Amino acid sequence: MSLRKILMLGLGAALLASPFAASRVFATSATLPHAPKAPSPSIVPAVNKVEVSPHRALYKVTLSSVNSGGQLVDISGKMYFEWKKTCDSWTTDHRSSLMYEYSDGTTSRINSDFTSYETLDGKSLSFSSKRDNNGVPFEEYRGHATLNEADGSAQYTIPGNVNFKLPKNTFFPMAHTHQILQSAKKGQRFFNASLFDGSDDQGPQQVNAFIGDKIDPLKGVNVTKSIDKNLLASPAHRMRLAFFPSEDNDGNADYEMDLVALDNGVVSDIKIIYDTFTITQKLVALEKIDLPACTENSAYAPSADKQ
Repeated sequence: MSLRKILMLGLGAALLASPFAASRVFATSATLPHAPKAPSPSIVPAVNKVEVSPHRALYKVTLSSVNSGGQLVDISGKMYFEWKKTCDSWTTDHRSSLMYEYSDGTTSRINSDFTSYETLDGKSLSFSSKRDNNGVPFEEYRGHATLNEADGSAQYTIPGNVNFKLPKNTFFPMAHTHQILQSAKKGQRFFNASLFDGSDDQGPQQVNAFIGDKIDPLKGVNVTKSIDKNLLASPAHRMRLAFFPSEDNDGNADYEMDLVALDNGVVSDIKIIYDTFTITQKLVALEKIDLPACTENSAYAPSADKQ
């Protein structure tokens, strides 16, 4: 299959359902060994064990490397990510607009829009994803997924004939991010789990997270007046994530991610690595979003984060 066809069929353009979770952007693979598996936590995670900071961020996206002789010449654009907390859920709004340039002189502007609603207990996820090429829609997904102690399921309303059984040790995006942050705070080096985000129709992924040493989060960030420096004052770790199809046992990852992740959930630097090219996402704007003012009788009280 040509790269052009791959882009048209499966493009997510580095669409992140959470700071640490990327959709299957291209049908390529990179060989990686599976990470040693960490002990599997409960399928229903406690998502308030780390102090995270709701925020909105803007990243500049560039093509940092590409194999010679291919059809792809350049990728450029911006990615917007918003992570907000309500009294009963985490909500995300993720948008990207990327220009693809090819060796034959043609271009494609791919716009992606992903939103999700994930309850604070990590049991329920509603999702919506749509993409267009030069203004012409070519992909749309909507649906709902649930988890329980034993397993889970996902049902799509668009298209209406897609559904998945979710294995034990599956997490939705926000809960998955919390678990990785919690592992980093405990000094653990690996975290392995199944992730489902609804950003495409490929079902859950296996994600191996390699947690590196602490790093200065300001390293590599051009701090301007558009960046709230207070949000970069949290401790940070360099991490490497490998994403595998859940049904694939041959050890080949769809792609890898290198990133700098702060303990408060902010990601200051992202690199997405495929077998033929690498995309870099640099933070150019960062703003805090206030926590909700919830009553004691609501599903979420501010003190819940300190449990």
